[in-house]
Formats: sequence, C-alpha cells, structure tokens
Amino acid sequence: MLSHYIKVSFRELLKYRTQSVVSIIGLAIGFTAFILGGYWLWWETHFDNFHPEADRLYCLTTEGLVKRANGTNSDLDQLHVDDRKELFQLLPEIEASCSFNHLSFTLKQKDETISLHGMESDHSFFDLFWADFIAGTYKGKSPDGSNVILTERTARKLFGTTDCVGKEVALDEDLRPVVAGVIRNYPDNTDLLFDFLLIRSPRPNHVKRMTTYVRLQKNASIIQVHTKLARYKSRADKKWKIHLLTAPEVHLRCHPELTDRIRNIHILALAGAMAFLSALINLLVLFIGQQQRKQQKNRTYLCVGASTKSMMLKGCTELVLPLLIAFLIAFCLIESIYPYYESYTTWNRYGIYEDVSRHLSRVSLFGNMISIAGTSILAFLLVCYYPIRSLLEHKIQKPVLFKRSLIVVQIFIGSLFFITSLGLFRQLHFILSKDKGIDYSQVIQVDLGFSTAYQTDLSVLKPEMANHPYVKGVTFTCGNAPVFTEQGDWYGSFYTHFCFDPAEPDPNRSDPVLVADKDFFSFFGLQLQSGSWLTDANAYGFLVNETCLQTLGYADLFERSVYNPENKQASPLKVCGVIHDYMYAPMQYPVLPLFFTTFDNPMVKGFEPAYLFYIRYAPGHKKEVLEHLREVTSHIQNDNINRNKMFTELSDLVDTFNRPEKVIFTIFSILSLVCILISTFGIYSLVSLSTEQRRKEIAIRKVNGATFYHILQLFFREYFLLVTLGNAFALPVGYLLAKRWLETYANHTTLPAWLFLLVFIITSGIVLLSIFQQVKRAAATNPAEVIKTE
Repeated sequence: MLSHYIKVSFRELLKYRTQSVVSIIGLAIGFTAFILGGYWLWWETHFDNFHPEADRLYCLTTEGLVKRANGTNSDLDQLHVDDRKELFQLLPEIEASCSFNHLSFTLKQKDETISLHGMESDHSFFDLFWADFIAGTYKGKSPDGSNVILTERTARKLFGTTDCVGKEVALDEDLRPVVAGVIRNYPDNTDLLFDFLLIRSPRPNHVKRMTTYVRLQKNASIIQVHTKLARYKSRADKKWKIHLLTAPEVHLRCHPELTDRIRNIHILALAGAMAFLSALINLLVLFIGQQQRKQQKNRTYLCVGASTKSMMLKGCTELVLPLLIAFLIAFCLIESIYPYYESYTTWNRYGIYEDVSRHLSRVSLFGNMISIAGTSILAFLLVCYYPIRSLLEHKIQKPVLFKRSLIVVQIFIGSLFFITSLGLFRQLHFILSKDKGIDYSQVIQVDLGFSTAYQTDLSVLKPEMANHPYVKGVTFTCGNAPVFTEQGDWYGSFYTHFCFDPAEPDPNRSDPVLVADKDFFSFFGLQLQSGSWLTDANAYGFLVNETCLQTLGYADLFERSVYNPENKQASPLKVCGVIHDYMYAPMQYPVLPLFFTTFDNPMVKGFEPAYLFYIRYAPGHKKEVLEHLREVTSHIQNDNINRNKMFTELSDLVDTFNRPEKVIFTIFSILSLVCILISTFGIYSLVSLSTEQRRKEIAIRKVNGATFYHILQLFFREYFLLVTLGNAFALPVGYLLAKRWLETYANHTTLPAWLFLLVFIITSGIVLLSIFQQVKRAAATNPAEVIKTE
C-alpha cells in the first residue's frame, strides 16, 4: 500500500511540476541555509562545554579594558592578582580554582622552524579541565617547570610519535622540561588553545593579571554570586567590573572581534529558518489545493471502504515525499559548498594565536543535519495532522480563511526578506562606494616583522625599494600602525597622554599616536584641514585628525603646549595641523581621535622601529615591482613572518574587510528571491484553485455583462487585501531589523521611506501578474460550456 501511495505522490509531483519544483528547491535552499547557519551558531555558543561538570565551570573576567566596535565594553579573560585574593575571600561558593598564563616559543628542529603556543599551570588545571592521557601522567610531578604535558598533535610534530614520555623539549636555552605525559587534542571549539602545558605555578604577566577559572559548589546560588560581584570594587582599578562568565560566554564576550561574526551568523540562521518555513507553507498550500481538486475522488475512496487512517497515510506520503527529495538536494548542496563554508567559518584568533585556525566539525555538521531533517518531518506532520484530517474528512469550517492566512504568512516572509535585502544592499553599496579619505590604489604593503625591526634598522631599505622604474613612491610606519587594520578598536604605534591644560579635565584619557615616515601623508594623499604639515622646523610637532580636534574641544589647540602632567611644566611638544579623517578599519568601527608624528620627532626617535613598508607601483606593473621587492627583502630572515604573506595589496586587504557583508548580501539575495518565488507560486496555485472553483460564478458574471477587467478587478481586490495585510506586518518588522543591523556600523546609510513604498508596489505587482493569467484563462472559457458542465 505504501509503495502505491509513493507512486501516486510521484504522479502528483509531475502533474504540478512547476509548483513542485519551486517548492522543493525552496525547501532545499532554505534548509541548507538554516542548517549551515544554525550549526555555526550552535558551534560558536558551545565552546568548552565538553569539560567535566562544565555547568559549574566559570571564568572570572574583567570589564573596562577592551571595547567592541560599537563602543560598548567587552570582557578580558584575565584577573588582576589583587582582585584574585579579594574575590576568593568574598566568594566562599568557590569549590576549586585554576589560574594559568600563556606562553609562546619558537623551536628550530633540523631545517624546520616550529612555533609552539602553550600555557603554564599547576596540577589544579587537571581538576577543572578535560585531559585524556594517552601516555604518562601529571601526578607526582613538581610544579617547578621541569615537566611538560604535550598534546597528541605536538608530540607527533616534535617526535613523530606519542611514545615520548621522558624525552626533553628545549623550549629555550634556559627552559628544557621533560615530557611527563601526552593528552588527546582538544576539540576546535575551545578557547584553551595550547600545544603544551608546562607544569609550573603560574606567574602573573607584566600587568599582574592571569586567566582564572573557578568551579562553584553544587548548591551555590549563581544569582547571589553575581550580586556580590556587582557590588565589588576592583582593588586594581575602581572603574573595572568583575564578571563571572560560563565557558561558552567567555568565547562570545571576551573576543570583541567576534561581534560582527556572531551578528552575521544570527542573520544566516534566521534567514534560513524563515525561507524553510516559507517553503513548508507553500508545500502545505500546494497540498491543500491538490486535495480540494480531488474532493470527489477522495469521497469515492471513503465510500468504497477506505479508512481515515489509510487516507491520512496517503496524504502524509504526498507531503513527506517532496520533503525527502528536498533534504536529499540539500545534502548534496552542503556537500558541494562545504569547502567554501569551512573556509568562511574558520576562526583565526589574534595575538600570539593569530596563526591558529579553528574549524567546524564536518562529521558533527552532517550528523546534525540528519537529526534535524528527521525532527522537522515529524514536527511538520504533527502540526499538519489536524488540518489534513479535517480536509480529508471535509470538516474544515472556513477553508478560505485558512488558505488566505497561509498566503499572508508567505507574503509577510517574502516582503520581510525583500526590505531587509534592500537595506543590506544599500549598506554594502555605501561601504564599497564611500570615499575613505585615503588613496590606496596600486599600493603594496610589505610586512618585515616585529622581531626583525628590533634587530635591524629597516628604514634604510626605503631608497633601495624606491630604486625601480615602476615604483612611484615608498613610505613606512611602525608596529600596530598599518594603514588598514581589521581591528579598529586599537590603532596607533603606542598610547600616551597629552595634557593641554594644567587643570586637565580628563587626566585618564589615553591618546593613540601613529608614528610614520615623513612622506606618509603625501604618499597616501591625506588632506590638511587647517594648520601646517610637519617639517624640520617643528621637529616636536604633531598632527591630529578631525575627530581628535572635536574630542579635545580646544579651539586654540595650535597655540597650546603639551604640559607635563606631573610638574605642570610646558614641553616643546605642540599640535601644528589637523588632517581630515580617513577610514582605516571596517565601517563598523568609529574613527578614533588620533595623533600623528614622524620618526624625526626626538620624542619617539629610536622608540618605535619601522617594519611596515608601502610601495606604490605604476598601473599594470605589479608583477615587476613584486619581483623587485622580493629581491630587496631576500636577505630578511624572520621566522615569525610567512614570506607568502609579506606582500599584500591594500585593495585586497579592503576587499577582505568587506567579505562578510558581500557574503551575507549574496545569501540574503538568494533566499529573498527564493521566498518571493515561493510566495508567487503559492498565490498562483491558490488563484488557479479559486478560479476553478468559481468558474460558474465567472460565467454568470460574463453573461450579465461583466468584462475581463471587471473579473480581474474582483480577484485582484481580494488578493490585494492579503498583500496589504502581509506588508503591514512585514515592513515595520523589516524596518526595525534593518535599523538595528545598520546601527552595528559606526558609519552607515539610511532607509528612506520610498524604499518601503517600492517593496509594497513590487509585491502588489507580483500578485497582479500571478492572477492575470489564471483569470484570463477562466474568463476566456465559453460561459455556456461552463454552466452546462456545472
């Protein structure tokens, strides 16, 4: 019987092939986006949940040291030693604790250079965190740094095997611990990134902070703990706030660079879910239309002895078959785009772990896909059970109202996608077209490395780099001061404090200073707003950008000297000019108030070495200039710099910054188009059904003198109300969502009123086109034939 129902279902799919294809494709694309976005979101929100008793594992973090792109405070997963002592006395709920610090070493093994990142901690680490020993043990080992635990990956990298207990690891000349054990690699969704664990009592870093995790007692009230922390004043700095974060929260709140990533993940998951829901509704609309066309046939089945159970099985088969086909297509889609998905979702940390990439698990992704596919089929059948039964037994009291409600939901989803996509497009166009205030065309960035700069004066390479017929100019900056940076919350060579008034209103203000070559400003075409450029005559001079001038608030800034904040004595330091702002980071970051000076300034001379060079080449001659630069820098030996990444074109760097917006816009455009098509075919299907059921009414109206346009107007008025109702909900919700998304950018476009009117006009036009053909076909039928057959 089931095989017979499957054959019947296939015939129905072929009979209504256009609607079926659109519905199946919509289901496949929506489910694909939902799975990829949903799994990505799950992965990002379940970091370090694999540790034993993870529900009681927390990290003591500090707020007030790091900021997100939108200016709000982020958390730092470190705790000052003074606060650590006080908090352990304040919180008797703490059952166990562990502190550790990060370490980094570069090892040379034969002709290979190996970078190792690790941590130092005592035995308490193994009391709180997961450690599956393959060989050896930590027990009985003194926490004096003479023993080390390696991960399986590191053991194979250093020794080619995990059977290396007792062997020595030369981390540096003075630190040569013996391997005490080897543990299995941690999953990629962890913030505890280490190649080795040095068994040594952790020592605070240079700012007296360490990462500290605690496990609370089983009966501890987390609300009371948070209340105590809210009242606590940091012993290190009264402005700091101490928080207690779960392990997954550490990942989300202690990495400000993830803010935009998490936002885009939510967009992808929500968009996929809505597209999938729209396709499911369309499938149900198509099914209802088919069943109403087969009312007479279904009555015949029931009259000849078919049970309600068998009819339900037949109906469920017709519903499930398109879903199964769609899931199969979705599986193929995910398999084909997985390499790109893996590349796009890879998380690269900053700092000493910048070269460590974290990847989503392929096995877990497909396992989740299968389980969610099965769950969604079951949930869909449960939700549809009553409508299907009522339809087969002809018990739906108001079928027209039910069908219209489904159409309104589809129009709501389609219009919501439409207006949101237009908002995304406007912001993307704004990002790509807005003048950044700096000329970065045909410019190559050469990164010669931090460590090299402290060993050699690299500024002497400038004339040699410029000695090429296709090189139009060369300049350089120093560390933490690239022309473009992906992390706009920290920009400048160093931070200091400039006091322009002995009665300083903001003595704790930190002023970022960018140290650059004297040709930096002319090389990049920066514009002077007021004052004068830096020259040899004002060696102690500084430039500021417009934002800095506004932030300081001094109209007479050029006349003011910089005072020593301790003795209130004027120094020779002065601001001599203001330059227009330029955008050095992605648009979600605001432009910071910046000070600029050159390497000739005696205040910074010899303080910050140069190692970021910028070379402008003649159009069409990039290849020749790159070969020249490789030759000039061939003698540079820097173990920390990958020579393939030494040379970066600035335009490529800007494109990398814009990549997330481009991807999200592309995905949204596809999903929006799918949802609009689904809504269109849903309306088309219902109009087709409605015209078939109202053929006699149309015939009588024609006999009484109604024209085609009168009949078209009758149908259009009915569906125009549905469009109006769907848009009445979709447009305000779309405005709120798009507005909230745009506000995550410090620099963003606006949403004009005509955009919403355009969406309404286009959706109304789509409905008119959808009903035009069906009404025309019904109106063209001979009324006498219709009345005779009815």
